[in-house]
Amino acid sequence: MVFATLHLDRYRIPAGGKQVGGFASTDFGTRTFCRQCGSPLSIHVRHQPDEIDIPVGTLDDPEEVAPTFHLYAAEAPSWMPMTAFLPRYQALRPKTRGLPEGQTEANS
Repeated sequence: MVFATLHLDRYRIPAGGKQVGGFASTDFGTRTFCRQCGSPLSIHVRHQPDEIDIPVGTLDDPEEVAPTFHLYAAEAPSWMPMTAFLPRYQALRPKTRGLPEGQTEANS
């Protein structure tokens, strides 16, 4: 799944807010989803309190956002196409905002 990151104060759900559910998916983050269809809507992690990640497929025009890297590449199924020229990381990037440089797991 392709995600885009934006500043939390720019994230809006213009309609249907009562249909948004949420849960703690890990000890360091929460996810939201549509209660009606189950579509994922966001991921918010503790180490990036001012940012939120949203699935690009939920945007009006997903073509406006292009991926710049692949996370957890080793966990991808063999049929998953990866853009050859983009960096691939086995977990998080070594310079993930909010984590000490070199740390690649949020719960480390």
